[in-house]
Amino acid sequence: MEYDGLRAEGHLGVKMVSRVARHMLAALGGIVALAAVPGTASPQSPPGRFRADEFRERVLPQSPAERLRADDDRERIADEISAAVASSGPQSADLIEPLTALGELYATEGQHALAAAALEEARHVVRANYGLYTLDQAPLMEQALENQQALGNFAMVQALEEELYDLANRHPADLRTVAIHRAMGARRITLLRRFLADEYPAEIYGESGLFSFTRSSVVTDLVSEAQIHYADAAAVVLRNGLYSSDELRDLEMETVRASDLFRQLDDRIRYFRPGGPRRYGVGARERGPGWDVTAMEELQTRTNALWDLTGSESSQEAKQRRQRVGDTPGPYRLGRESYHRLVAYDEARSGSTPADEQAWRSRLKAYLEVVDWDLLYSENGAALDQYARVHALLRTNTIAEPLMAELFEPPIPIVLPTFLPNPLETPASARYIDVAFEVTRYGIGRRIEILGAAPNVSAAAKNDLVNLIRRSRFRPRVADGELGRASPVVVRYYLND
Repeated sequence: MEYDGLRAEGHLGVKMVSRVARHMLAALGGIVALAAVPGTASPQSPPGRFRADEFRERVLPQSPAERLRADDDRERIADEISAAVASSGPQSADLIEPLTALGELYATEGQHALAAAALEEARHVVRANYGLYTLDQAPLMEQALENQQALGNFAMVQALEEELYDLANRHPADLRTVAIHRAMGARRITLLRRFLADEYPAEIYGESGLFSFTRSSVVTDLVSEAQIHYADAAAVVLRNGLYSSDELRDLEMETVRASDLFRQLDDRIRYFRPGGPRRYGVGARERGPGWDVTAMEELQTRTNALWDLTGSESSQEAKQRRQRVGDTPGPYRLGRESYHRLVAYDEARSGSTPADEQAWRSRLKAYLEVVDWDLLYSENGAALDQYARVHALLRTNTIAEPLMAELFEPPIPIVLPTFLPNPLETPASARYIDVAFEVTRYGIGRRIEILGAAPNVSAAAKNDLVNLIRRSRFRPRVADGELGRASPVVVRYYLND
């Protein structure tokens, strides 16, 4: 489908060109045309925006019975639009709010075509008043995109996403663009979850249902696309020097979570294929005629850009990092890069030596997350060495004792990764199983013994718990002051099914 766009004159004489499909914008020949979107029964009105004399008849229900059921919001919106057109003309900024409200009203009624049309009309007014590339139009575009998704118009969704991407890139340091990039990443993860749930999303399978791909390739492509957009969002935060931003940490953790999906899905995908052609993304770039830059190459570029924006490396460290990133990174290595940047952000925020307990907690958490990630991916030797360094650092600190208990000696062992809920920590109930086991220096659960259980707990439930402990990876514990010593624990595991 070709998006050759609508051209409209702004009040400053600026040509406004939109890549949203002409067949959609043709519905916007005036507010009267809100009833002429395909699928409605009303005839097309003559061209021209906002025929105020016809507005009320077109927006309000036609029959007396329908008018009796019309709510106060619809009346108020009609009055506001008519008044704005009468007083200031069809491109008055006073139209933005009621047109947006009209789009939201249509959306709540399930009239998504009309909602998208109203929102596009509001966007036209925003651009006419505040400029072609104003970010004020972004929320309207996001709402229009949601309505197009509801309609199943995925070509229009793609067009709107491309426009949003271009718009965000015109404002590389504006924090309002973080939400744009992040939403693009989240949509890929949502699509991935639908795909894995066997919902057969049309965005992947197409309208015909015919397809030619492997499950592994879809997973890797969607994860790569999500990580590209999360990196773009993080770059905006870094350009503003907001190293202590909770959003920056959240974005890095989104990248980590996406990487870890491959480990979680190990029995459902055959291999990790580095991101290839960008079938599910926006902002694809050409290396040459008919040859796009791959998703993996884009990820490498984004990874290097985030490190450059962090500014925490020496020239030699930056050279080594570029070489490291230049090698094809898998999920483990991409996640590790994010965790190391989180350490760099913490050091940029509080310096080489944290000044208080809260700062120490933050620093130690950042260190431990890197090491936990290494152990989770069976980098056992390196992980144990780093745990020992953190343990030694703790012992030299005045707040060592409470932190030691929290980080290395909690009553319930810490299951990795820590960004997922600890499966051994379940809400209390009348049904439970008491279990004893040891945690080895490499975080393996062994010598598992069921000590007892509430009445009516099945043997199958006990076996499930034993298998859960066997397949879990734990943070090594401290016993009698020694890190990594095989440490016996007893846990009461509550059943809630």
